[in-house]
Amino acid sequence: MLKRNLKTVAFALIAFCAVIFTSCEEKNALEVLDIQSFTDGAIADFQGDAVGKGRCLEFVFPLSVTFSDGTTAEASDYENLFETIKTWYETNDVKPSRENKPQLAFPIQVINEEAQIIDVDSREALRELRRECGSRFDKPRDKGKCKGGRGHHCFKLVFPISLNIGGEVQTFEDRAAMKDAIRSYKETAGEDAERPTLVFPITVEDEEGNQVEVASKEALQALKESCTDND
Repeated sequence: MLKRNLKTVAFALIAFCAVIFTSCEEKNALEVLDIQSFTDGAIADFQGDAVGKGRCLEFVFPLSVTFSDGTTAEASDYENLFETIKTWYETNDVKPSRENKPQLAFPIQVINEEAQIIDVDSREALRELRRECGSRFDKPRDKGKCKGGRGHHCFKLVFPISLNIGGEVQTFEDRAAMKDAIRSYKETAGEDAERPTLVFPITVEDEEGNQVEVASKEALQALKESCTDND
């Protein structure tokens, strides 16, 4: 009888441990899913109603984000941005919430449909640029489509690129050099000076990672329109 009772107790303990182990696995899976969903939502918030597929602006990468502990990280593209945000929450064991949501580290740069490179100093300035776009890019966005950190982007610039800055054509190997040149130009010419524009042809990378040569401003507008149509 004692032996039978011991077997019963042992079986119960094994079953209990199995339930606890399964519950822990399910909890961990849910936490990972929560972080991934939260990260996708954060990227969609960065883009707002101005940037990306179906909108008139595109981010110029790399760009930086600031976390609730004051640290800043730079991302080279949307997928890297997704991994950077997700990894921060996993590494710091922080539960995602509205209070500790990451923020874009301004200033940033965007490219508009007129092939202009624009410095953006705040979220409000980004919204103002959106208002400049008019109604051509007013198609509602389904945030549920934002998966895997790819965001809703149409393309990203591939360096080197050339810009017409105040009537002078300059070529840049990376965004840092371009950013410094535009800042210097604005300090000299004033905030209301003519915006720097891309010198065509340019090369961009589409959502699938393919590099595409764009021959003109009209071709760039057509590319944005095609992204809108396929959204």
